[in-house]
Amino acid sequence: MIEVLFTDDEKGMLRLGKDYLEASGKLRVEMTGSVREALKKLADHRFDAIVSDYLMPDIDGLEFLKTVRGTDDDIPFILFTGHGREEVVIQALDLGVSGYMEKGYDNDSMFAELEHRILQAVYKREAEEELQIKKLQANLAMDLAKIASWELDMKTGMFEFDDIFFSLYGTNALQEGGHVFSPESYVTKFVHPEDRDRVMSWIGQGEQAIGPLGYGEIEHRIIRRDGEVRWIVVRVGMFKNCRGRVIKVYGINQDITERKSGETS
Repeated sequence: MIEVLFTDDEKGMLRLGKDYLEASGKLRVEMTGSVREALKKLADHRFDAIVSDYLMPDIDGLEFLKTVRGTDDDIPFILFTGHGREEVVIQALDLGVSGYMEKGYDNDSMFAELEHRILQAVYKREAEEELQIKKLQANLAMDLAKIASWELDMKTGMFEFDDIFFSLYGTNALQEGGHVFSPESYVTKFVHPEDRDRVMSWIGQGEQAIGPLGYGEIEHRIIRRDGEVRWIVVRVGMFKNCRGRVIKVYGINQDITERKSGETS
């Protein structure tokens, strides 16, 4: 059940809105007649969305929005008002309003549209949070497995590495002058001298390095900044558009020194 805080100084509008919005069974509406009352409820309870009138006697809807955004950038906030002034809309957008809707005379269509906007805003926020969680989980997994990721800029031909890459090589981006390297610079800086020609040749193959599984792979030695020699595996994939043109090249590097040691022992 999606919980909505509905603030309006008109008691009739509050009761009407609650009845309409709760009719589908998707929303539960908590009513407040003032912003001060709404802020007290927000301090005690986490709501999924806020709907607020603009023109109210104590604190208006814009100040309410500003206060909410001072502590919560994500909660959907819909300004629901009978005063459709352009300057109000502009200020609301600048303050981070999720939606703006004018009150009308047809209650059925008005509250149906309001319910749609509430659900749309809440689902959008949930999808964004889920995506962010997935990214964080992926980063944690990559960090745990010591997997570095990178992309190749197709326009410049330059590699851009993430921070785990530099940790893998015993250094950091600041010490190396940034996250971006040419293939030649990468090979010269980090690849073992005996493997450099082989790695450059593999990079030069381009699409031909991609195997039947949809990625290319090479194993080679690196020299960390502390002088330690270690083995890594590099996997590279390509993303193509509908016409078959390569628009992105991406890859991962993983330390496999222990595995290689086991193969030779």
